[in-house]
Amino acid sequence: MPALSVVIVTRNRKDEVTSLLSDLEAVSREAGDEIVVVDNASTDGTAAQVKERFPGAKIIAFEANRGAPAARNAAEADTSGEVLVFLDDDVRVDDPLFFAKIRLAFGGQADLAAAAFRIVDPATGRSRSFEIPRRRKDLEMEACETSYFIAAGCAIRRSAYRSAGGMDESLVYGFEELDFSYRAVARGLRIFYRPEICVRHRMSEAGRPHGRRLYYFYRNKIWISARYLPWPMFVSQLVIWSGYFLREAARIGRPDVYLRALLAGLAGLPARIEARNRDRLPPETIERLRRIEGRLYY
Repeated sequence: MPALSVVIVTRNRKDEVTSLLSDLEAVSREAGDEIVVVDNASTDGTAAQVKERFPGAKIIAFEANRGAPAARNAAEADTSGEVLVFLDDDVRVDDPLFFAKIRLAFGGQADLAAAAFRIVDPATGRSRSFEIPRRRKDLEMEACETSYFIAAGCAIRRSAYRSAGGMDESLVYGFEELDFSYRAVARGLRIFYRPEICVRHRMSEAGRPHGRRLYYFYRNKIWISARYLPWPMFVSQLVIWSGYFLREAARIGRPDVYLRALLAGLAGLPARIEARNRDRLPPETIERLRRIEGRLYY
């Protein structure tokens, strides 16, 4: 059965990452499994606390905040397990068979490149709509092939991670999983939603500056759709997401962030159009994404 490399990316969330590591200590592991914490230049003593309380965990400490994609790529380069398990620092794991279920999924299905976990809101015990990686949100308990995953709780076969080229570090934060998924599906790799593998995600606000999510999510949506999608789909996504993030900007009182994100998105288009010559999804991939309910026009 495959060995697991568990990767936790964190920044200024020492209490959250300590709780998660305590959870993982209670889960049975096998020889070859490893846990790696990538500290994105925390200033709250995260690295020191992890080193003191969890000596079995490996720490990769960045001197500057390089973003989640860079942290995951660094962990992939410095680990050895056949399967990479990515967990956000603010998730919790209650299932004592958590690792066993991941191992069974990948050991029993050779074409499983990536597994999307069931991610639930601790307050309700149900998944939030945006964390269910399928169009039919009422089917959150049913497994299926899908076109993307949420990095708060997922696992990727190392060979697939490398085949797809890892995470795009220029994105920094937000939709890097969607970007990766487009490249993975274009290479014939398969992603499955496996709801029997479950984590609780409380979405901590600690260490997240106000407006950061709005800026990166909006900018990255422009970049990703321009890089991969046919132009009609790009226009559709631009209109839909511009309206969505404009409402978000009004809700939090940050129209300045919205404007900066839009300008950054447009400024980055030349580089994405250049990459488009290499990465634009071919018609057969678009058709495959339609069959598995891929996100194309939204």
